[in-house]
Amino acid sequence: MPKTHYSASELATMRLPTLPGTTQGVTLRAKRDGWAKRERSASGGGYEYPVESLPAQAQAELKRRQTKDVLALAPTTAIALRPSSAVAISEANATGRQRQIADARRGVIAAIDAVMARTGYPRMRAAQALIDSARLGDASAQIMRQLELARDGRGRSSPDGLPSVRSLLRFIERAEGGSLVPTVPQRDMAVPAWAPLFMEFFQRPEKPSVQHAYERFAVAWSAEPQRMVPSVHQVRRFLEKVGHVSREVGRMGPRELKTLQPFKRRNFAELLPCDIYSADGHTLDAEVQHPKHGRPFRPEITSVIDIATRRVVGWSTTLAESSLAVLNAFRRAVETGGVPNIFYVDNGSGYVNEMMQDVATGLMARLGSTMVHSLPYNSQERGVIERLHRTLWVKAAKELPGFMGEDMDREARQKMHKITRKAIKLREAGETAAMPLMSWAAFLEFCEQKVAAYNDRPHRSLPQIVVAGVKRHMAPNEMWAQKVAAGFEAHMLSDAERALIWRPQEMRTVQRCEINLYNNRYFAPELEEWHGAQLRVAYDPHDASKVWIFDDDERFVCIAELNGNASPYMPKSMIERADEKRAIGRERRLQSHLDEVQQELRGVRVIEQPDEVRIGMRVLSRDELNAGLVEIAQEPEQIAAPAAPAPHEQSDAPADEFLVPRTAAERFELFEKLSAAAEISADALSWMRSYQTSGEYRGLAALKKSALTCDRKSA
Repeated sequence: MPKTHYSASELATMRLPTLPGTTQGVTLRAKRDGWAKRERSASGGGYEYPVESLPAQAQAELKRRQTKDVLALAPTTAIALRPSSAVAISEANATGRQRQIADARRGVIAAIDAVMARTGYPRMRAAQALIDSARLGDASAQIMRQLELARDGRGRSSPDGLPSVRSLLRFIERAEGGSLVPTVPQRDMAVPAWAPLFMEFFQRPEKPSVQHAYERFAVAWSAEPQRMVPSVHQVRRFLEKVGHVSREVGRMGPRELKTLQPFKRRNFAELLPCDIYSADGHTLDAEVQHPKHGRPFRPEITSVIDIATRRVVGWSTTLAESSLAVLNAFRRAVETGGVPNIFYVDNGSGYVNEMMQDVATGLMARLGSTMVHSLPYNSQERGVIERLHRTLWVKAAKELPGFMGEDMDREARQKMHKITRKAIKLREAGETAAMPLMSWAAFLEFCEQKVAAYNDRPHRSLPQIVVAGVKRHMAPNEMWAQKVAAGFEAHMLSDAERALIWRPQEMRTVQRCEINLYNNRYFAPELEEWHGAQLRVAYDPHDASKVWIFDDDERFVCIAELNGNASPYMPKSMIERADEKRAIGRERRLQSHLDEVQQELRGVRVIEQPDEVRIGMRVLSRDELNAGLVEIAQEPEQIAAPAAPAPHEQSDAPADEFLVPRTAAERFELFEKLSAAAEISADALSWMRSYQTSGEYRGLAALKKSALTCDRKSA
């Protein structure tokens, strides 16, 4: 409440205009002018005089000083507006500048109320006093700033930048109405008639630029007469009004558009280790040496991460993503961290297969874990494992000499490509060449080191701790250790379970003690009574020599050996003799081909048969020779020449018996001698007729003729 009465000493101390400066003088003035008075309630007694009894000039100066005192300090509180839905709606939709102006106006109204309370001025007089004090510089800097912001810019300009008294009264009226937010010009959000057609050219998967889409739109829009084509600037201003997500519809597919749309952040604070494992494959952005032939290739790395602690519990690297690669990574995860409750993966072939998901023989069923698949083409659901690829493997690939990622300089990448391919060619040529790429064994050790470093490095998604006076995030290994210290105990496999759990299983039918698995036959005599039954067959992917057989209750039955009932089809000696005979035949055929190649190399050509043939002293025409061949064909017993006797038997043969030599050269020489002889026997004549039509004779005769021709030319 403002002070309404003052004592004579207080008035003397204030030294107001027209009043004495001493207590005695003020008391004599009050008695002379007949001021109203009342007894003081404070100690010391005396009288107090009301402000209204003072002279007019003294009253004005007193209220001016009171106003100055009020405005010299910033008001601590603003007036509370009456609850109104209009305030909530307008302020919710207001801009930051509008809310700032509204707050300034509330401060000005609070200052007017303070002046009214201190001086007892009416509202208009208090507003005028506030403006006068601000112009005289008696108001605080905060009041001056609030007055400048509260001014309505749409009104008449003021040289000092302060609002008028009428504006201050209008602010009070609007505050009582429920809103102090100023109105500002709003953008015209009406959709032009040409906008739908333009968006058809703009919202395309080719992502055309505004200028390109505008050029095509202008041609289509101007096809009809009396249509005004908007400028490209109008089009750009319209696109600024369209929401960013709505503008990209059509330019981006549903999967890519998800990167602009809202999403949910998953809270994992309540999870325990082994609650959820997540796995995914990643093709390394670097080349290393192939483990088999040493050529450059990019390996596939499968990682398994624990969601609760962000610890990489398992990994494997193979030539390509496959079910066996996933099995190896998952095996390491279970043996390192424990059996998970949920295995969260995508829909890749490495996870969607019978080896992992079969209700009877699948790995998940035997471990008691549940495999959960993310939605197709929704990789952000598995953001933890996707982020791991960039944080761990992409950074690691940049440390390798064969880095081939998109961040690699193109010229340097081409140079490295040429160096590695040149080294391959030199090695294939038998020369020694250094391969700059990392070997497979070194790469596996490199991966092991990077995973260990990742698990010991602080992770920003984990809680913060203070270590040696420094605040930082926990590392995955530290988070895991904290959970263990709090009582967590992982479910680990025993040695007996570990020996069999990682062998994939298949259901197969027993047929006469045999089981067929991947085109291999396995036999065990213990399966005789299981004929026709389906049993579980566990196998080692790296060893096909045997399989393990279990019944429906997973009780061990026996071990079946590969081809355990196989026996030789023929005795080994017979097979060896057959191999030797086949080798002799192949050698004979190869020698025949070699002779033919040598003849072709020397240019030997087949000579056509002459019209006349000389046999001994006789000259036979072709017709007579053919007639003789017919006779020979009708007497097959004359065609076959007697077999040449063995060398030790030739001496025992009769002197007049006709013998055919064993070698081709000797037979050709015998034919030449018999042709020049005057008389020959019937056996010799029969042999000559048969020999003259043979290919051996034609070939040797052609060689002889060719040699004679060469001799004549040289002579």
